[in-house]
Amino acid sequence: MKNNITQEEFFEEIEVETSRVDSKTIREIINEEKKIQSKSSKLDAGKFKKLIMQIRLALSLIKDFRNKSYTEVPWRTIAMISAAILYFINPFDMVPDVLPLLGITDDAILFATVFKSIQADLEKYGQWKGIKTADYF
Repeated sequence: MKNNITQEEFFEEIEVETSRVDSKTIREIINEEKKIQSKSSKLDAGKFKKLIMQIRLALSLIKDFRNKSYTEVPWRTIAMISAAILYFINPFDMVPDVLPLLGITDDAILFATVFKSIQADLEKYGQWKGIKTADYF
């Protein structure tokens, strides 16, 4: 197992996974919402407050996209969120979550990297939703 996983390696894995995202994947993510919320609640709320809020915002975006109430978002953004969430709920990712602190930290780094790259789309969605996204980023 690698000890020093780079952001580039995360992005490579996410890019591969985004090509596999389809409507079935989105449905799976929505069905796993409780699991996603449960796992994100295990993050340190002090250190990861914004990340937890971003995950909730991303889940909301996925649901609104699927039910077609919000479609002003590039498919790539939906695919990146979906791939990141699937990575997050997968216990066998690059750094298994059974490793104390490190297993959750790699997930947090991945989300931070993905959310930074799609921040404009999330802010636009938040504005549409009536959310002050300045609190999220």
